Amino acid sequence: MSNIDWSALTKIIEEIKSCEKHGLHSAAMTMSFVCIDLLSSLNRPIDKDGVTRADYEKWVDTYLKAHKNQSYKYRGKDVYAACCAYLHTYGSEANRHKKDQDTLMFGYHDGGKHMIDSTNEERLVLISMSSFVNDLVCAVAAFLETCQADRALRARVESRLSKVLSKVPVSQNKM
Repeated sequence: MSNIDWSALTKIIEEIKSCEKHGLHSAAMTMSFVCIDLLSSLNRPIDKDGVTRADYEKWVDTYLKAHKNQSYKYRGKDVYAACCAYLHTYGSEANRHKKDQDTLMFGYHDGGKHMIDSTNEERLVLISMSSFVNDLVCAVAAFLETCQADRALRARVESRLSKVLSKVPVSQNKM
């Protein structure tokens, strides 16, 4: 891409995959939602100071795709509401669910496929955490490919990358 350091994006994905590999599903989901928020922020229009729900939903609708064999296909509004519920209450219901009856709630499981059980709760989708992480990894790859091809997007992202957290080994940090 350029001389700008993009490693913060690859590192967050490595950490998410490591959490998933070690069975830390909740940590992987938490970081997955944070990752989407980060990428939505990097992707937002150049004249916007902060990321909004619309930016988050647009990123999800553009990049986060479920495997064709999945019964549930991601929608930005569902994923955004799930993110709010998960990060703010460690639950499945957010204010958005109360205001918009079309917004689906997420429950979570450690299997391979998303499940919709209309006999139990018609607004509930059981999300496979492993599949979600895999789909996010693919979405990030697609986003990075778009950044490579779209100069304006790449410039916008690069102008914001210096503000993304990155770790520095203590041995390199002079105290």
